[in-house]
Amino acid sequence: MSHVHGDTCERAREPGGPTRPPMEDHWDAYWNRLEEHVIFRVEAADYVARLEAAIGFDTSTRVLDFGCGFGFVAELLAPSVATLFAFDASDHMRRRARLRLAGYANARVLGALAGWPSALRFDLILVNSVVQYMAREEFHRWLEQWRPMLAPGGRLVLSDLVTHNVEPLREVVDMLALSARRGCLMRVVRKALGELRHYARTRRVRPLFRIAFGELRERAGQLGLAVDILPTNLTYRNTRATAILSIPAADR
Repeated sequence: MSHVHGDTCERAREPGGPTRPPMEDHWDAYWNRLEEHVIFRVEAADYVARLEAAIGFDTSTRVLDFGCGFGFVAELLAPSVATLFAFDASDHMRRRARLRLAGYANARVLGALAGWPSALRFDLILVNSVVQYMAREEFHRWLEQWRPMLAPGGRLVLSDLVTHNVEPLREVVDMLALSARRGCLMRVVRKALGELRHYARTRRVRPLFRIAFGELRERAGQLGLAVDILPTNLTYRNTRATAILSIPAADR
């Protein structure tokens, strides 16, 4: 189950800065009632390890964690990067992320209505397990907003992309396998499986957005971005995918 989301009908704007398009609110009630579970911390550690191996980051890297959820990924990244900005459209999750990052001078949680300086540029924009909860038009609007936030050589990392219909049960099996590898299987079984039933019900009512790589390449190309599909996803969900968008070297 994902722990990073960004869904709201609000707009985030800084005077003189870009207007942030509205996020879809279909899943809003679900995220706002969600409690923290041990699996979220396990998922975060797994994702950060995969991210470092596949892409890399260091103490000069400026990061935006878009859809930061409870802030577990941001907490793991903050000690190893130059600056870290985190955003989630859920007030509930944003409050928890702010508490989690309070001890890091280089980390800042962006609000839904303010706090988006127009001059922000990032080496990594991480959008992990978020796109599937957006409407297609909303995702296209955010692509247009993320593009000018990329620093020269920067990369927009879209992970956990749903490309075809996947049964939630298959993903539960993947989650349990990860939990077993991390030594917390019984805690996850006790704590998270009840929540997963609620998630599955919500998913049946509000199906996930499935992305087509051809359309993604076309939209990204219109914005001057190249698209690279990684051989494997950056999360344990093996049936999903990760795309990295970047400005071609010749255009920098």
